[in-house]
Amino acid sequence: DGTLLPANPRMRTGSLPNGLQYTILPNAVPAGRFEVHMQIMAGSADETEEQQGMAHMCEHVSYMGSRKRERLFGTSSQTNAQTDFHHTVYWAACPTLRPSTGAPMLPLALDALLDVLEARFETTRVEKERAAILSEAAMVNTIDYRVEVQLLAALHSENRLHRRFPIGQIEQIKSWTPQQVQAYHGAHYRPNNAHLYVIGDIEPAEVEDMIGKMFSHLPARDPPTYKPEEGVDSVTLKNVNSFFPPINHEWMGERKH
Repeated sequence: DGTLLPANPRMRTGSLPNGLQYTILPNAVPAGRFEVHMQIMAGSADETEEQQGMAHMCEHVSYMGSRKRERLFGTSSQTNAQTDFHHTVYWAACPTLRPSTGAPMLPLALDALLDVLEARFETTRVEKERAAILSEAAMVNTIDYRVEVQLLAALHSENRLHRRFPIGQIEQIKSWTPQQVQAYHGAHYRPNNAHLYVIGDIEPAEVEDMIGKMFSHLPARDPPTYKPEEGVDSVTLKNVNSFFPPINHEWMGERKH
């Protein structure tokens, strides 16, 4: 009936002058732990024809290969990241205090996510993560995965998703220079294209203050512009370049979801 779900009265939301959005929610269970998640509003559907797999590579270089992320190791923390069609998400689940010293862990966790936005694409780091991605691609290339790809390609033939699977194109992944990957990062990893979430046994006012101090220096940037994809005529260009699935697929006729 159009009624919105009620907002949690303890939830604090806001944005920095550079456009970075944040959501903070205190949650005392489990006690002594918190999680931070950063959502970049860009995934494989945001790639051009020559960038297939670049969103996933940015995930690896900016976080999986981050030395600041490595500082969370051995602290009873878990960290990971994932790339899908529309988003790239980075997260860390940590104890509130470092077990060995009792020092607060939130600054370290936020610093690891800040490193995602400020990632440097040195050749050695890019090559290390390139090798990891190629190994990952070989491992997931099972019959079940290939069947799933064919099913999704059929379901989403009228939008970009059917040819923008996150793992990308192997030959392209092998060929990119660090500068090309950094250009994709610069286009999409903007504070005004990100949302930071913090939930757990934390004090919202302290978290909000820390976010402001750590992320406010990042400059907002304009979103990228895209050229039409080659081989697509003007009649089908709108549907094929659509980032999100349509309300009604062509194969559904007049039926609604």
